[in-house]
Amino acid sequence: MMKRAADVSMAIFSARADEAICQTPRQRRAAVELLVLGILAGCFLALFPRRPIVVDLGLALFAVGLVLLGANNRKGQCWGSPAAEVGHASRWRGVAVTMTMTVIVMLVWFAVGAVIGYQGADWPGVKARILHPYIPTAVLLYLPWALIQQILFQFYLLGRVRALCPSLHPLAQSSLNGLIFGLVHATDLEIMLLAALGGTLWSWLYLRDRRLWPLAVSHALVGTTFYYWVYGYDLASRWSAFLRSLLG
Repeated sequence: MMKRAADVSMAIFSARADEAICQTPRQRRAAVELLVLGILAGCFLALFPRRPIVVDLGLALFAVGLVLLGANNRKGQCWGSPAAEVGHASRWRGVAVTMTMTVIVMLVWFAVGAVIGYQGADWPGVKARILHPYIPTAVLLYLPWALIQQILFQFYLLGRVRALCPSLHPLAQSSLNGLIFGLVHATDLEIMLLAALGGTLWSWLYLRDRRLWPLAVSHALVGTTFYYWVYGYDLASRWSAFLRSLLG
């Protein structure tokens, strides 16, 4: 477990290879923030590898609140104009690229889920897995959680990586952020690897377009279909039970 903590911290600070690191007050501030974040997050994940969902949700909402309180300041310090043109047509092209990539991944999950369902119970197994009636509900429940994660990992963390390592290629910045995103999911190796790939792609898209809501929609769709089609896991029932417990 402590090795995972070290991995999180090392991933955050592998960016020290950047030649311009800590040359400015903004970079020094970003380095301190990431150092504290890396230590705290690494220790927390090592000590509590499996936690009630209410713990993750509470911590995430608290963190988002802190990020939003300083959003205007952080935006000015870390984010300039998008790499793509800022016109209306260009914005929708970015959305189209995000959704196209999302559909491609979902088709992969569809194929894998169909094979697993057919092997388990023939065509009825395929139908039960692919056409699960709770999938739309799960997407709606997943969407706020996906948005919270994208705010934290794209707007905040990627912004800090960008401020700390401005000379790194955008793909390298995206890969570093994706690696950190994957390590946060280290309780499951398969999900960790997929999260690292997904985090890298979403980071690259955010660097390009600076739009969070398409990434949150993509995250919710990809995550929901993965759990239902590939894992055969009923997210909606779990979250519904959680909401009922909160409401008493």
